[in-house]
Amino acid sequence: MTKKNKLYIFIFFILSLFILLIFLKVPCVFKSLFNVPCPGCGLTRAFKELFKLNISKAIYYNILSIPLLVFIIYWLILLIKDIIKKEEKSLNVILNFFKKYYILIIILLIISEILNIIHKI
Repeated sequence: MTKKNKLYIFIFFILSLFILLIFLKVPCVFKSLFNVPCPGCGLTRAFKELFKLNISKAIYYNILSIPLLVFIIYWLILLIKDIIKKEEKSLNVILNFFKKYYILIIILLIISEILNIIHKI
């Protein structure tokens, strides 16, 4: 098993764990320690609302829910394509995406943090 295959399995495991956590009530460790919501606070409720197709409520709970869902779906499609074609391109595509749009990602995280504080999520 190559190093990249191990990384793919690890990332798939993390995504699966994330999806599982959506359906469980797990308190935010950051908020528990510092009494301030993190940029990811409210994502569980936001994803539950997205699964109910309630987009406005999902955005209220966490503005990152829609871009994150789109990113996860896009990455999973790339991963499945890699598995079918026996290639290893998806990881490079995702890493290049982060290199290219890291400022936008940081801005979204800051906006999410501000909105979580305002909404008292």
